[in-house]
Amino acid sequence: MNTEKLIRDQMQSSRVCFSHAKKRICLVGIGPHAKRIYLPFFKKYHYELSLVIELSSCKEQTRKVLDENGFTHTNIFTIPDRYRDSYHLPKRLFYNLQAICETLSITHIIIATEPKAHFMYLEFALKNNIHVLTDKPISVCKNMTSISSIRRVRKEYYQLLDYAKESTASCKVMCQRQYHHGYEYVKKILSDVVNTYQIPITYIDIYHSDGNWEMPHDLDKENHPYKYGYGKLFHSGYHFIDLLSDILKINMNLPYSKKLKYGEVYSNCFTPQDELAVVNQSDYQRLFSLQKIPSFYQQKLPSFSKFGEKNFYGMMQFQNYHHQTITTAQLNLLHYGFSRRGWIESRNYYKENGRIRHERVNIHVGTLLNLQIHSYQSKEICDRGNLQDEEKVGGLEHFDIHIYRNTAMIGGKPFEEIKLGSLYSEKEKAGMLGYNELAREEFLKNFLNGKCPKGDLADQALAIEILYSCALGIHYHYAKNQCAVPIDMRNPMIHPVKLNELKKYSASVLKEEKNILSHHVYFKDSYEFGCFLNHVSSGGFEVYGYVSDDHTIASALFYHAFHHLFEAKIYYFFLRNLMAFKNLNLMGRLLRRRDKKIEKCTSFKPKLNKKYTKNEIDNM
Repeated sequence: MNTEKLIRDQMQSSRVCFSHAKKRICLVGIGPHAKRIYLPFFKKYHYELSLVIELSSCKEQTRKVLDENGFTHTNIFTIPDRYRDSYHLPKRLFYNLQAICETLSITHIIIATEPKAHFMYLEFALKNNIHVLTDKPISVCKNMTSISSIRRVRKEYYQLLDYAKESTASCKVMCQRQYHHGYEYVKKILSDVVNTYQIPITYIDIYHSDGNWEMPHDLDKENHPYKYGYGKLFHSGYHFIDLLSDILKINMNLPYSKKLKYGEVYSNCFTPQDELAVVNQSDYQRLFSLQKIPSFYQQKLPSFSKFGEKNFYGMMQFQNYHHQTITTAQLNLLHYGFSRRGWIESRNYYKENGRIRHERVNIHVGTLLNLQIHSYQSKEICDRGNLQDEEKVGGLEHFDIHIYRNTAMIGGKPFEEIKLGSLYSEKEKAGMLGYNELAREEFLKNFLNGKCPKGDLADQALAIEILYSCALGIHYHYAKNQCAVPIDMRNPMIHPVKLNELKKYSASVLKEEKNILSHHVYFKDSYEFGCFLNHVSSGGFEVYGYVSDDHTIASALFYHAFHHLFEAKIYYFFLRNLMAFKNLNLMGRLLRRRDKKIEKCTSFKPKLNKKYTKNEIDNM
């Protein structure tokens, strides 16, 4: 089938919505999450949803959902079900989808599928230079209790980074707590204390419970499926891996002796097979004796030995270059915890099955500061009341920040309590679904408007390395060979070179009249990378590069002066290719290899073999 016929058969003609006309969105997957979050968002802010990608088996249901929500002109492109978990889009589908995106002028793709399909759509978006936002986790594979699958997930991340470096599009990961005002406030306080007093964060304890009582007969589901070997860690757990990595990064601004260089994690978990020892087959029949018991419990239960974990527990230590412990961290991530479910018949797994969230974070900055977050629910979303009541302990929006200060050392109040609602304006709170959802809205608006400084794919390197080591720990737990697993902290993506750090390698250039012979510029995110080949009025040639953003510039990098044009052109060719990589870390490594800073070139007056006339220079 040719592309034009495919477009006619699978898509309806659509009228262009002039609100946000330059943003034409493709949504991949319309499951419970997309129905609750993305469709209402597009309606609320009048974004044009031009295209939806779904499985062939879901086409009729997808059309119905779109029509019911007012998206009658949204086009649907279907993927055969046999490709639902593919690593790559088959070539025919890739090129057909590429043609459709070009026809519809798609500018942004949002991926809301089951995580096993994330990689192929991320790959498609980046290779076609379409801005892309994916739900967490970035990717996942089947059989996640195996080492090969765990390694593949890590490999896929770095493969995507390579695609991102070659792409002109941005790639973001939806971790909405990055835009949550409570967590933003906490990270600012931590950064201020750590940077002012040069004392690192020494202890981090993160606890989260979903209250998600999924019983044995629920575990065969396809939405966040345990049956493929991944559980809490690759579900909501990724949010807290991301949070932990963000907090750890605050220590990265400290001096050499306090930076985190080595890490390791000792992992433990609670599995569906363990759960059967807590609540066994006869317990279900006893506890729900007044309800209709599914036939599932009238026969021998299957083994869940290879199913994903219900709860993950991780104990981590991070050390400096001298192997001295700087930061200790704990992750206690639970799916199986306090729940309001009191029925055995399965309901909507997403938000209507007794799911209750409890969240707690405890952070120490040595002896100077203790900062705690407390967020505890006692009811489900369907029981929502007025916002004032919901912000109290047990309410859906309860989120309190407790700050304890060593006032003799850092001043301020000995104790302070911050209510989350005080960090938002009344306008922001009007008509919201919740503070987490409000943070997600802010993330989405920034992404679609091209003003999204957070959540970049490259910023996830530390989170991925922690996730990888924790997943290996789960594998060893299942193999009954538990041990501490190293966390790779030497990755240059984890210790990124900042633009300000490059400024110290800037050289002084001649303040003379110059003639620009060649100039190349490259752009990546908010950065501009460029290089110059100049003829200097007093004779000779100079070559150098620069990197800039909206706030600062590191100029005269890799500065070199030459007597001969031929030599200058060779060096310029090298520098132009270096800048084309658009990689601050690579530049930093090359500059650091020099034993000392580049010598300033204020007295350069080369002896020339030849004098150039103005006409010769103009024709170079």
